[in-house]
Amino acid sequence: MALTQDPFIDFLFINDAFISGLLAYFPGRELYLHSFIVIVFLLSGVTLSQLTVQCQNAERKVSKKDRELLILHSAASVSASSYDVHDFLENVLNELLSYLNANYGFIHLIKQDSDNAVMFVDAETPVLLKKGLTSIPLDHPLIVSIIEMNSLSRKTEKAHVLEVKSDIFPELGMDNIIAIPMVARNEVTGFFMFSLKKQLKLNEDDSYVLESVGKLAGITVENIQLLEKTTKAYEELKSLEKMKDEFVSNVTHELKTPLISIKGYSEIIYEGMLGDLNEKQKQGLKVIVSNSERLSRLIESLLHMNALQFKKQHVFSPLSMVDVMDNAMKSLSFKVEEKGLLLNASYDKRMHFIYGNTELLKQLFIYLIDNAVKFSPKGGRIGICAYEESGIMHAEVSDNGIGIPENHISKIFERFYQVDGSMTRNYGGNGLGLYLAKNIVDVHKGNIWVESREGVGTKVHVSLPLYAEDGHTVPK
Repeated sequence: MALTQDPFIDFLFINDAFISGLLAYFPGRELYLHSFIVIVFLLSGVTLSQLTVQCQNAERKVSKKDRELLILHSAASVSASSYDVHDFLENVLNELLSYLNANYGFIHLIKQDSDNAVMFVDAETPVLLKKGLTSIPLDHPLIVSIIEMNSLSRKTEKAHVLEVKSDIFPELGMDNIIAIPMVARNEVTGFFMFSLKKQLKLNEDDSYVLESVGKLAGITVENIQLLEKTTKAYEELKSLEKMKDEFVSNVTHELKTPLISIKGYSEIIYEGMLGDLNEKQKQGLKVIVSNSERLSRLIESLLHMNALQFKKQHVFSPLSMVDVMDNAMKSLSFKVEEKGLLLNASYDKRMHFIYGNTELLKQLFIYLIDNAVKFSPKGGRIGICAYEESGIMHAEVSDNGIGIPENHISKIFERFYQVDGSMTRNYGGNGLGLYLAKNIVDVHKGNIWVESREGVGTKVHVSLPLYAEDGHTVPK
């Protein structure tokens, strides 16, 4: 019989009759695997004591691997659920303290603004030692050695843990100390230090585990600090937004009060209620009334921008869209007349109600009609129509003006967006009209979209759900 040079396989070949007999000896009974393995090893010349030692060694290796995996898993779990730097580092420190079976341990964080590493967390550290290590200058040999070791680890791609010499802090009597750098983006941001209970020779696996935990800790601390900074900046921004909201509201209300008087008295004088006017006087008052309305619309735009942006509550009720559109056209009658435009309105006076806010919907059509007036040529045509279809009211505002380039249509509902910067000078406006129109439509759970051809004209579509008389849902 040819041998395989493998003692175990050869044993099976040579003793196959013995093993077959052994198996046959247990008819109908269980032959436990571990008992069989022991018999095989004994028959192959391995003594029981040698087998016991080998088993114990294997157990220790498995146990050590389990502990290594456990510490890495534990550190990763703590990292994933931590939002406080102190709590996170305290948990990791205690985990490593147990893993290394150390006397005590502490963590320093590097403060670049003060050129020091400051003790941030400790566990079981003697009081005198804590006082002596509260703050360590960045040029201290310990920190210099930790930074150099981190650079060496990156170059060699091999894990390193610093074994601190006993004379590094001679006045503190520290002995058997190791240091583990905390690293984020390849920079040392702090370090762990532990006093071991007995001289421990760390192998490469130990160094890998400790270095991995150090890197995980460094990245987590940086992420938590970034989150804290971002949260603080966000809160400050919210505070500024609130201040801006209050400022705009106060200023616009202050502007609105005298404007009402200016516009009201100008209209009274223009109508001749305070005496007859000559043609030049009427023309001058017409300009005043027109610009008063323009300023009033600007103030309303700012007020509505704040109200919609900050999700303020609006009163909703069943309302007639016919009345809303009639009032919107009446508000712009001076502007339409001044430009000599032909305004054609077409809608059924008996349309169903809409559930919404009267003032907001009036402003919606003012914005749309005002845009049509603004970008239409003198003597141009503007059409307003509305009809019902499948439970919605569909309204259209069209003009034969300059139109919108196709590549700009997707952006026209953005706040302060202007198709062309020169349009602000040529046509006026602040880029808020369509932005606010879309917000008003959204508040009413409707849709708004635009069809336009450059040089031909623009048509704006609005669809709003009709009011159901058997019940309604207040729009959010």
